[in-house]
Amino acid sequence: MRHADSVPPKPRSRLARRQRKLPPPVRTPGTGRRRRAAVLLAAAIVPLVAACTGLMAPQRMPVAGGSVVIAGPAGYCVDTTHSKDSAQGAFVLLGSCAALSNTASAPQPKAYAVLTAAVSAGASGAGISSDQKRLARYFESPQGRAALSRSGRASTVRILGHHDGNGAFFLHLRDSSAFPGRPDTPESWRVLFDLNGHIVTLSVVGLPNRAIGARRAETLLRAFMAQVRAESPKATAAATTG
Repeated sequence: MRHADSVPPKPRSRLARRQRKLPPPVRTPGTGRRRRAAVLLAAAIVPLVAACTGLMAPQRMPVAGGSVVIAGPAGYCVDTTHSKDSAQGAFVLLGSCAALSNTASAPQPKAYAVLTAAVSAGASGAGISSDQKRLARYFESPQGRAALSRSGRASTVRILGHHDGNGAFFLHLRDSSAFPGRPDTPESWRVLFDLNGHIVTLSVVGLPNRAIGARRAETLLRAFMAQVRAESPKATAAATTG
């Protein structure tokens, strides 16, 4: 009778022999934790990148409780970073959709400029369309030029021309004050009109590297005004736009 220790071992299969030759996997402290963290990070980043690459700046911004909607001509979008709406009034800044969205596939305007819109908290008494002669005298005065100045100083503003039409008052001016947050040229074109109980002031400001002539600027300004009127609620617009 053989002793158990003398029983010869069974031969191993080829697969077992090959597996025996493989070195054990190298594991360092924290390897599993780092791998799980990397997976979680990728899961968080991928949707974020996908969302960012497809995000386009908004083309319209309702203000004043929705009674006025600011929207520019084709190719212009709202710069939400520099726009605000509060009980004291609203200010909206618009630029090229492609530039604001940081993508060449977004719409681009035919005429490049910076567009702005200011909406009063509420208007009382005589409106823009009913008192345009008084407006002309006012904006020629030091108080009026100070109101037009971005710095609040009358000395920085020079009135180059003004006229009225279509229930609105148009201004062409030069303001040497700095434009907050963006480079621009001193020359600008503005229009004031009544809309749903508010006074709306729109402006077209040229860019240093893209000159815009007076005729093209006024065409753009009129298109801007038409878009704001078209996008805003119609219930009282007919009574306030002349």
